[in-house]
Amino acid sequence: MSKKQLVGHLQNMALVLLTLSALFLLSRLPMFHSSWAQQVQTLLSSRPAAEEQPAAGAALFPSVHLVVTGAERYGRCAQLYLPSDAPQLQQVLPLFREALGSAADPAAAADKTLRNALEGQGLYLDLTVELPLAAAAAWLGEEAALDRPVRSMALTTGEEETAMLYLRDQEGGVYRCFTALPASAVEDVCALFSPNGGGFAYETNYATLAPYTVLPAETADLPDLLGESPAGYSAYNLLTALDFNAHTLSRYTETGSGAEVVEESPRSLRISPDGTVSFRSQGETSSPLYQVPCAGESPGVTEALAAAARLALALTEGTGASPVYLSGLERTETGYTVSFRYQAGGVPVLFPDEGDALTVTITGAAVTAFSYRCRSYTPQEEAAPLLPSGMAQALGSLYPGTELSVGYVDEGAGALKACWLAG
Repeated sequence: MSKKQLVGHLQNMALVLLTLSALFLLSRLPMFHSSWAQQVQTLLSSRPAAEEQPAAGAALFPSVHLVVTGAERYGRCAQLYLPSDAPQLQQVLPLFREALGSAADPAAAADKTLRNALEGQGLYLDLTVELPLAAAAAWLGEEAALDRPVRSMALTTGEEETAMLYLRDQEGGVYRCFTALPASAVEDVCALFSPNGGGFAYETNYATLAPYTVLPAETADLPDLLGESPAGYSAYNLLTALDFNAHTLSRYTETGSGAEVVEESPRSLRISPDGTVSFRSQGETSSPLYQVPCAGESPGVTEALAAAARLALALTEGTGASPVYLSGLERTETGYTVSFRYQAGGVPVLFPDEGDALTVTITGAAVTAFSYRCRSYTPQEEAAPLLPSGMAQALGSLYPGTELSVGYVDEGAGALKACWLAG
């Protein structure tokens, strides 16, 4: 070997060693060791990180209602169905994140205490669905020390120098926590919102409505939707997306229903002509799509949520269906049930039977079943005016405990028109 060749080999070896050293140092940076909360926030947030490609809008956190109280004498600002990337929420969510991260001394509080606190300057966030606090915290990019369900959260100011955090569940239970968030930070954000005449049902003459129903003074017209099975809805695309053998011969068509059934032991897939897909597994599968990585013996809330969101994303991307949004997460004796619903422009799309768009069953550290309604929703130029808010409140008050909301109902055919819903 000549001297020139030897020098060349030594230079190449040096470059390899330098590259390996750089990769090792990069692997030690915090961005490569993010917490579960940060990973789930990436899946749930509609604003992907700058270095990542958009996640096709799948598995997002649901749109939320926001009520802001600035100067008491001028009233409140109420806004319905704000998505995570709405500018209004981008001003508010960092405060809830900081408050949740510093929450201390949680204690049960009376409902009257919360209402009194909401009379002053403050922020009220209605999640529109009840979730474990850990799931809401993951959306915010935090980790929750308190294990309890939450439907809404409030940040209020008072005589203290720091803001108070209130957590309210679907049944009306209230918890109050002290925080390290300066009350002045809440006051500054509240000053950015102008009153629009909205507020809570308990402030109206319709006392029979669910008290914390967020009521706007006016509602904008919403476009009609065209609901249909997406163009990518096919057995081949579903099998490919769900990590099945798309060319398997272990399949048959059910007589009568026309559903296609694919058997791939220990799992099976049933694909119906109406867009309903169901999966069952009787044992472990090697596909990572159905595995739930976890640090301990069994997954926690955020780990289960991340696995369900991954499956939801695979279904959405594989079929071209509309994205689904988290609507519930429940612990079971053997694991978790995670549910999702459709939204269009932030407004929920529901089914007449009140079922979910996607329900994922997690047993132990694996996805063992799911049921999915594959649908696509396209806004149309037509927009039907909604019944005025005041009239809707009057009609809803005839049914005690009613919570008014706006949404679409997908009955399987024809255009979907937005309407008031009573829950």
